[in-house]
Amino acid sequence: MPGKFNCPKCGGENEYNGEGETVRCQYCGSSVQPPQEMLNRAATIRLSSKAKIWIIVFVIVVFVIPTCVGFGGTLVGIVASIIGTLAGIFASIFGG
Repeated sequence: MPGKFNCPKCGGENEYNGEGETVRCQYCGSSVQPPQEMLNRAATIRLSSKAKIWIIVFVIVVFVIPTCVGFGGTLVGIVASIIGTLAGIFASIFGG
């Protein structure tokens, strides 16, 4: 979210890329602070980006993993039931 602003010391146009609190003026070399609204917008974007990551992690941990574990447990139960049934059939045929 780049933004352009003029240096308060020399009037030269500088670009703020959203990182940090200050920018070094490319004309006079001064360390200048971008306008407050640019700083606020950059902070909001960084925060919302982090929030998206935490929401994704939350959904995976709370919904996806338990669903997969439950589905996996169901499959293991079905396979165990089939093996048990086949073992009973073989035992009755060959076990005498």
